[in-house]
Amino acid sequence: MEFNKKQVKSILQIVVVSILFYFLLKELNLVLSAVSYLWSIFSVFAIGGAMAFIINVPMKFFEEHYFSRFKNIGRAKRPLAFIFTLIAIVLIVYLVMFIVVPELINTLHMVISQLQGLYDRLPQIVSDISVKLHLTEEAMQSLQIEWSNISETVIKAVQGVASSVISSSTNIISGIVNFITQFILAFIFCIYILFSKEKLGAAFKKLVYALLKEKHADNIIGILRLTGKTFASFLSGQCMEAVILGSMFIVAMTIFRMPYALLVGVLIMLTALIPIVGAFIGCFVGAFLILMVNPMQTVWFVVMFLVIQQIEGNVIYPRVVGSSVGLPPILVFAAVIVGGDLFGVAGMLLFIPLTSVFFTILRAFIDRQLAKKQIPPEKVQ
Repeated sequence: MEFNKKQVKSILQIVVVSILFYFLLKELNLVLSAVSYLWSIFSVFAIGGAMAFIINVPMKFFEEHYFSRFKNIGRAKRPLAFIFTLIAIVLIVYLVMFIVVPELINTLHMVISQLQGLYDRLPQIVSDISVKLHLTEEAMQSLQIEWSNISETVIKAVQGVASSVISSSTNIISGIVNFITQFILAFIFCIYILFSKEKLGAAFKKLVYALLKEKHADNIIGILRLTGKTFASFLSGQCMEAVILGSMFIVAMTIFRMPYALLVGVLIMLTALIPIVGAFIGCFVGAFLILMVNPMQTVWFVVMFLVIQQIEGNVIYPRVVGSSVGLPPILVFAAVIVGGDLFGVAGMLLFIPLTSVFFTILRAFIDRQLAKKQIPPEKVQ
């Protein structure tokens, strides 16, 4: 049996891919080390590109929907959109730093003071319980708690943690300086991308068309364009869903006169950026805060959360986020479950738009195959 050139080429490609796959499995530690080394070199560019992609979503909105109305500003349209986007980001950070964080610190101080009072009253509480239970003196001695030993153990543990922190302070300071340096460099690279995105996009297209056949280049450019559009739609939809959910909690908690309405609403708004499960994190923190003030209202808060969560999970999220990425609601939930199981929170954020891209490509392929086979639409409905 003789092979033509196309078959030989296909066989060689399969052999090369198999050898590479075997090498990756055999030298997995070496591959991971190489990936870690490359990340240490190119992490600034990757972080800067991710920042540019995220900032570009609101920046593009300002540029196209607001500043495009003014014909006389010319080239100042993009810088103004960039400044307005930064102002919006600073306002969000201010909202978190000066509303959420101080309230959490005050609540933590209150919890610590309550625990201190409980610790001081614990011997008396044990004595009262022993009287009510009619415990004998021998039984009390067997249950005697050495409070001084507990205090010494706690103090030694705190001293050990403090000494560890002090000994590693040099590494902490070095890490902070390195983080700040990387952030500044990544932000500069982000600005360069945002103000030169058209030129960079044109240069990338030229490179793809120069290296590949036109058909393959068209497919790659189309997939990348679809991926970018899908990620942008998902990001805007997720932010809209978080704002809606947080606003619902603020309004409901204000109506029922629950404490920390603004704090809990903003906290849930921030944690709801994590698909589906993020709101539960905000609920746990909110329930803990309310528990410190009024334990009975905690029960009603959890009931209210379950009701709002049902509305959000069955109505708001599938319609707002699902429609923004072009996915049926069932695939939205499936993407969150699979992504979270594989890669945690990052997987939840990535798998919804990635599933949307795959679903769109698969749907186009199926439609093309059905058209080739001339199958009438009524047969597949």
